Amino acid sequence: MNQISSDMPQNFTIGDLTYDAQLQALRHGKSMKFLTLCESKIVAYLFRNPGRQISSEELLRIALGSNARQKTTVVERHICSIRKKISTIKAETTIQTVRQKGYILKES
Repeated sequence: MNQISSDMPQNFTIGDLTYDAQLQALRHGKSMKFLTLCESKIVAYLFRNPGRQISSEELLRIALGSNARQKTTVVERHICSIRKKISTIKAETTIQTVRQKGYILKES
């Protein structure tokens, strides 16, 4: 598991969705969904860059490391899984796809 430095915030909130870095989980109200390590890395990066368009390639490097050479479908699968978890806890904040450009975490 990744260590989080003590000077880094443990919770990030955008709209009605909170990412708890220590638990590697998404929260909406009292509902919570735990994330895999790769999902957690992607979500943390999106929360640290709100409103910024982030390419699949950039997210791939974040999730799998600087030497990642896999296809970006890996990112698409993780994004799909994260979206399902967000939907399950009924949050309105979403990950928006920007066609052929990447993804943005947005308040609805």
